[in-house]
Amino acid sequence: MRTAALALFVALLIASNIYTYIYFTSLNGYLRFTLQQLALERKRYFGEYSILMKYADELQDSYLRVVKANKQLEEFLNSLQRDLRSIPYNYTTMPYFEFVGRYMFAYTNEMRNFVLNVTGGWDGTDEDFMSDLYKIHREWRSMFVPTEEAPPPTREFLFIHIGGFDFGRVEVYSLKEGRWIILDYLKELPFSYEIKSITVSGASEVFRSRRGLCWDYAITLVSLYNAYYDTSGRSLPTVYLSIEGRDLHHAVVLIKLEGDRVAIIDWDVITPVSNGRMGFVPFEEAKRLHEEYWGRSLFYKGYMRSRPYRTGLFNSTEKFYEWLLNELN
Repeated sequence: MRTAALALFVALLIASNIYTYIYFTSLNGYLRFTLQQLALERKRYFGEYSILMKYADELQDSYLRVVKANKQLEEFLNSLQRDLRSIPYNYTTMPYFEFVGRYMFAYTNEMRNFVLNVTGGWDGTDEDFMSDLYKIHREWRSMFVPTEEAPPPTREFLFIHIGGFDFGRVEVYSLKEGRWIILDYLKELPFSYEIKSITVSGASEVFRSRRGLCWDYAITLVSLYNAYYDTSGRSLPTVYLSIEGRDLHHAVVLIKLEGDRVAIIDWDVITPVSNGRMGFVPFEEAKRLHEEYWGRSLFYKGYMRSRPYRTGLFNSTEKFYEWLLNELN
């Protein structure tokens, strides 16, 4: 009996040991597997950490470059502010020639009041509108003294140029097309600035002096017409024209009605004036009357338009007429 009990106890003990061995062996395998997974995760995270550290180093370098650039920009702005400290004007970034063009035809309150006093304002009829155009010319001509003796009236400004971008053109040979072609490209200019004094002349200075050359007379008349158009709410295309003839270089004003009907204003109104109203005739007739006025053939060489500011030259009367019909609107 004791022997059987002892054998049973030994069997249970062996079974328990075997179970314990199997359990801890499997647990050991699981722990080994888990450790391997953790090692793989650690390796992956370490790789990602190395990449993040690389990005962090690059970000720090970028930050340092930004700080340096900001410091340089601050120094530049402080320098620019010192230069601008004594300038009492407002400035825009418009190019030099656009500024000169806009300033040239700008009118003052004095000029606008002059137009209102001369015309009494527009009453809304075509007749009064044409009459007002003639009155403005007549009054301005009676005030203006043509002279070459006095220097042209001018005004001095400080001009600021800041470097940036500009468009260039280059001619290259295209193998595909078998010919030379023109390409536009964007070229970067050095970031720099220049402040210098410039002298400009405009209608406001001429109106105050009431004297000058045909050029002064014509740009001021265009400006006075612009003042009238703004106060009346009605306008016609009005431009400064340069003309040439035998021993003649001159400036006049042209106003377009419709089609090719124009009024030409030299020192006098060239096109017929009827009942004190500005006359408009086809260009061919206007040109004939203009040539009779000067006693020689005339060539309409170029124009300046104030709204918007545009300039152009013509190499033939045909080109001028084409521009008159299709572009001057």
